[in-house]
Amino acid sequence: MELALESILVSIVTGYFIYLLRAVVDLRAEAARLPRMTAIAGLILVAAFIAQKVWGATHGKQKTTTLILDTGFDEEGVSKRLVVIRTLRLAAWFCGMLAAIWFVGYHVSVPMFVFFYLLVFGRTKWWLAVTAGAAFFLLIYVLFDLVLHTRWPEPALLRWLS
Repeated sequence: MELALESILVSIVTGYFIYLLRAVVDLRAEAARLPRMTAIAGLILVAAFIAQKVWGATHGKQKTTTLILDTGFDEEGVSKRLVVIRTLRLAAWFCGMLAAIWFVGYHVSVPMFVFFYLLVFGRTKWWLAVTAGAAFFLLIYVLFDLVLHTRWPEPALLRWLS
């Protein structure tokens, strides 16, 4: 079951990077440079992850405890059902963020994702979540709009309203 969920998540991430490569085809070279580099780097990391999994499976390198990402926590003592629920919830949040980016754009979606993710999963104080969300908004605005002059795709909501 864990392998199936992991495969689904890897497929979603891979699909996103492929979509990103496709989405920037019509952009000018300057505007497409950063998303293209991000997608290529992401695909390389996905390929390295898959290669590591295949290598470990074929050479018998099995971990006795499964680490949860790089958080320092492991799954020991956690039921498989809870692991599945957490994985599906994380995948749903990721898909929700991608849908929100398509619908209302990066400037709104990414800071809101950071804000809600920190509140719900991080259980941080609201003001820390607001600060992190605002920092992401400033990062997007300053770096991508003012410095790199990124041409963003038009959100679906704006296309529908105009």
